[in-house]
Amino acid sequence: MIRRTPLAARSTGRTTPLRRLLPVCLGLAALALGACQTQSVVQTQRTYNPADGVPVDLGQVQLRDLVVVTSGKDKPGVLTGAISNKGNDAQRVAFALPNAQPVFTEAPAHSVQSLSGSTQVQLPSVPAAPGDVVTLTVQSPTAPAAVVTVPVLPPSGYYSTLGATSSGSSTSTSSTSSSGGTSATSTATPTSTATPTSTATPSATTTTTP
Repeated sequence: MIRRTPLAARSTGRTTPLRRLLPVCLGLAALALGACQTQSVVQTQRTYNPADGVPVDLGQVQLRDLVVVTSGKDKPGVLTGAISNKGNDAQRVAFALPNAQPVFTEAPAHSVQSLSGSTQVQLPSVPAAPGDVVTLTVQSPTAPAAVVTVPVLPPSGYYSTLGATSSGSSTSTSSTSSSGGTSATSTATPTSTATPTSTATPSATTTTTP
């Protein structure tokens, strides 16, 4: 004899199947993600410096990775970084620390060069220790002055070959001008004047009469 199990009574309430709720949930999640994207900046659109130094834009003249290298506070320092000139004329670029005389370098037309290459741009005295920052004013003849905060680093690691020779040493940079000639900029501290030596007094000559 076969016994049949009675079927459970069906609920009178109507339930929403899960497969109908899934598209609704996905749609709400997509809207939420879209709202987050519109309210936040994409990371690849942010401007950042992938190096130790800072950039400076002076129209046709641009500097990248600008750093001051020194061994200690109030000691001589060296500027390092890359400088480029996209213009047709050579540009004389000035760098000045607060309450200090500016130092200069030449950027030839259509060139890219290092500030710490064959000729160094030296600062007589850096008012900050390595690990700190300094305020530096950079200016070219064809662009307004730019005031930037530059990191100060010690002459170690990547910068181990850099170091100022002495305070107040001369800096000379040669560049090719737009006319095809070669111009040079030289800044030097006058040397001391030697003290004249004494002049010997001629001795008396005795003449014997025959």
